[in-house]
Amino acid sequence: MGLDPARTGRKAGVRMDGTSDAVVFLLAAALLVLLSVHLARHDVVLVVEGERLAMRTLSANVAGVLGEAGLELEEGDQLSYLPTERLRNGMIIEIARSFPVTVVADGKEVVVRTAAATVSDVLERAGLQLGELDRVEPAPQEVLQPGDIIRLTRISRQLVTQQTKIAYREIRRGSAALDRGVSRVLQPGAKGLRDDTVEVTHEDGQQVAVRLVRSRLVRPKRDRIVEYGENTTLSRGGRTMPFSRVIQVVATAYCPGTPGSGCPLNDAGHSQCTGRYNDGFTSTGRAAVAGRGLQDDPRLIAVDPRVIPLGSRLYIEGLGFALAVDTGGAIVGNRIDILFDRHEAARNFGRRSLRAYLLP
Repeated sequence: MGLDPARTGRKAGVRMDGTSDAVVFLLAAALLVLLSVHLARHDVVLVVEGERLAMRTLSANVAGVLGEAGLELEEGDQLSYLPTERLRNGMIIEIARSFPVTVVADGKEVVVRTAAATVSDVLERAGLQLGELDRVEPAPQEVLQPGDIIRLTRISRQLVTQQTKIAYREIRRGSAALDRGVSRVLQPGAKGLRDDTVEVTHEDGQQVAVRLVRSRLVRPKRDRIVEYGENTTLSRGGRTMPFSRVIQVVATAYCPGTPGSGCPLNDAGHSQCTGRYNDGFTSTGRAAVAGRGLQDDPRLIAVDPRVIPLGSRLYIEGLGFALAVDTGGAIVGNRIDILFDRHEAARNFGRRSLRAYLLP
């Protein structure tokens, strides 16, 4: 049974010690606030680049204590906790500051800020994956320093099968049955063929190596066999003559173009055969008088000095002995021009393929 204020003589809302209920309430609320502040306070340690900072904070999470300490995170910095992580007493929060590293890969050069310690960490941060054959410098496990350059080389290898021609050799055989300067093909040459499988290596799209893996012969080569003359002795009319070599020549004829030779002249007085050089002498100064093909009266011929030197003595099949004493603009290579006294005889000679022996 409660006390009746009228009986106790106490006013309502007033304690016996004279303290009002309102004052008690306010004191209790203040005590609760002080208690909550004490309970929400955390002792934490911030570690930045090896430097430790002990803090007592009322912040609720990691982001709050960083802001309270005036620390901002930059691109690439590493934080040991998420910014939203709630604080706990004794928590050690570490910040690793980032530094620039250059990465050269896939035709590009980019600068990555990272606090990662190794090459592989930076490549992962840059979103680059190493292929099985790829090469990276420095090595993936190498610890990086600010300003380092990482070079990633993409390497690929593929097998390619290609046909390769096999060159044939020329085999030469001497024969005394053939005159020197004469040759004949006994067996024509033919290239061989093989299938080569090669391993082609590319680095960053550029071919750098080719290695033969295997070969398969498709067709063997056939060597060319040539028989060449070794005979240097000419026998004609019961006499034997040595010669240095034999040349197959194309022979035509001309006249000296002098009056009495019957050679047509143009309006300028130049002859059809010798042009303006129709003075009756060859280019070497010898009188342009046709010989009879005898050893002591040889025929006079025009030659290409690069093939038959001027002054050479020759024996020409069907014509006898000859002497190279003249040249001509149309006489090039294995061509000779034989001098006749009359234009009609030169014209009738025509064009013939003859064998000419160069005499010593």
